[in-house]
Amino acid sequence: MAEVRWNAGVLAGLLIGLVWLVAGVVLVLVGRSRRRSSTAGGAGGVGIIGVFLTVVGALTWFATLLLAVVPGES
Repeated sequence: MAEVRWNAGVLAGLLIGLVWLVAGVVLVLVGRSRRRSSTAGGAGGVGIIGVFLTVVGALTWFATLLLAVVPGES
């Protein structure tokens, strides 16, 4: 079984991923509320950016955790 290495790089990657996830979720929620309250075309487009940031955050977490458990020198 691989041992997880909790060094500064892993913790920084998790923190950066968390920031991307939070920003993405906030933008999705803001976009949804703008789309509901506005009749203008394109209202809520910021939600698409939020989805993109959420995916980036999830991929950042995945890559960071994958690198944290790769066997190698400790």
